[in-house]
Amino acid sequence: MLKFMIQPKKRTYLEYWFALASVEGLGGVRIQRLITRFGDVANIFDAELPEIARLPSFNPVLASRILTVAQNFPVLRERLDALNSQQVEVLCPEDAAYPAQLKSVPDAPPILCRIGTVTEIREQCVAIVGSQQPSLEGIQVTLALAVKLAQAGFTVVSGLATGIDATAHNGALAVGGRTVGVLATDFSAVYPFRNSQLAAKIYETGCLFTEHPFPTSPSPGNFVLRNRIISGLSVATIVVESQKSGGAMHTARYARRQGKHVFACRWKTRNERSEGTLELINTGALPFLPNELDKVVEGVTHPELLEAQSAIGASGEQMALFDAG
Repeated sequence: MLKFMIQPKKRTYLEYWFALASVEGLGGVRIQRLITRFGDVANIFDAELPEIARLPSFNPVLASRILTVAQNFPVLRERLDALNSQQVEVLCPEDAAYPAQLKSVPDAPPILCRIGTVTEIREQCVAIVGSQQPSLEGIQVTLALAVKLAQAGFTVVSGLATGIDATAHNGALAVGGRTVGVLATDFSAVYPFRNSQLAAKIYETGCLFTEHPFPTSPSPGNFVLRNRIISGLSVATIVVESQKSGGAMHTARYARRQGKHVFACRWKTRNERSEGTLELINTGALPFLPNELDKVVEGVTHPELLEAQSAIGASGEQMALFDAG
């Protein structure tokens, strides 16, 4: 009597990426090194431990974690099914729906979770970030800027924090524009909680992203890493107000590393909230005054002007468009 063996279900690329994302200490940069070495995400799990351990910034402990995670594939599949039942779309870089502009980021998240009505994020995204305790004028500038960008057809991206972030989201929503919120936690723990209703509004007309498919509490490190996604999704990052140590400064630095343009508001009154934007301007950010928001919209609408300025240098009459006086 013939005995038929039941063949195991063939794993998908998503399952392989999901497994890598679950490995402690394995971030986007290390995963890219694995892909470069082994050519395909599936091949990583067929590698020998010494092959992985010898790679730059790897070691035997991390290599062992990668290879033993294969034992968790059934559990990981259950988690993927659970997320799917909650209408959470889980994306990996192999998926066509994974934002193309984010794929080019060196430390792009291996897994990106998305909920909302917008199913395709094009390159017409602009990030607006800043202080969690903005001035009244900072709030007014952020609202006006978000409205202008939304009306010009741009998607406003921010981090759902209090202050400038929330104001930017609300500005886009007020005129029926699209906005994207990037969380530093999983979807079950919107932080701060007071912005849960805002998150729900964004979900109805835009979308929310997180790189955390597993329960994740707020932590300083995750907030910093979240900022690379905000800048990575966007063609430019605009910092309205920020202290020198503010989270928006991390977003601006990520944007620069990613080769994106950074704008910073030049405030006439110098205080803690203007120290960060002044530092950015002094180190090459494109400046604008609070009454020069049309210049910013023109700049992101015609990036070729910004490219020309970057090639020539941020000085002299070539910077006339962004000469904030």
